[in-house]
Amino acid sequence: MSLKHTIMGWVPCNYDVYAAAYYKFGGSVNMHPDMVMFFMNQGRMKFQFWHYCQNGITTAAYFTVDNKNIGLNVWREYPVSFDEIMLPVAAEQKIWLPEKTNRLSSDNRANIINSAFIYRTKRQVCRVKDSFSVKTTKKRNSELRKFLSQGGESYRLADISAGEIAQLYVHLFKLRFADRVRCYDRQKIFELESSVRHMIFGNVMFFAGVPCAIDLVLAASSENMIYFDVPNGGLDPQFSQYSPGSLLMWSNISDARRICAIQNKKMAFSIGMFEKNWEYKLRWSEATKTGKVLCY
Repeated sequence: MSLKHTIMGWVPCNYDVYAAAYYKFGGSVNMHPDMVMFFMNQGRMKFQFWHYCQNGITTAAYFTVDNKNIGLNVWREYPVSFDEIMLPVAAEQKIWLPEKTNRLSSDNRANIINSAFIYRTKRQVCRVKDSFSVKTTKKRNSELRKFLSQGGESYRLADISAGEIAQLYVHLFKLRFADRVRCYDRQKIFELESSVRHMIFGNVMFFAGVPCAIDLVLAASSENMIYFDVPNGGLDPQFSQYSPGSLLMWSNISDARRICAIQNKKMAFSIGMFEKNWEYKLRWSEATKTGKVLCY
């Protein structure tokens, strides 16, 4: 245990202690215990877990990978985003974090004393809006009904096998990006999806029996919130006149809002990084800065 951990009040813990803190306080997909277990079982990464206690009760926790990253930085090989990290911390807890990052979620802004969200911070993530106008809701629902009435179909990914999901995702991703963006390996998608079946969310859309759009949404549920995250999706450009990507996004957002309302949980839904050439994302979301943790 380093001196800075001791000074800031952090103590080593095990996976079970970390998992309990996550399920109580919540966090991002890249911090979810089942995601962690998937990569722990591979045996290629070294995990170190830490927790912060008050009166013998854990009020915050985190982990590092290979003594450097907070959270799972696996987005180059697996469809798990690393755009922001949300740490499991009790709502009123204020702590010093003994690790550096420039990806701290704005949800942790009030918790992490040594964080900055203005000074030298340019990174922004797109978080789905809490609500939409009545006009927008009616318009989007009407567009979706029209698509379905003209031969469109929508299926829940949770009802589809991991093998089929991997096949559909790779197929539609390559149709969308061709060779401009490297696609994930089908086998790796299959292995991950097989391991975290309960986290699979989102839909795939077909038109006249042909797959046309997919978003591989992952949902990380905890006691009071569900964090949804989606990496780059796939779509078939030949169906662009129906705007299947927009219809799919609306369908996924609507489903997420519905399940959060039923379970009386807060919704956090990330649709990735924001850059000026991605202003279309602002239809659905608000761009929010990630924070920088200052630690020496």
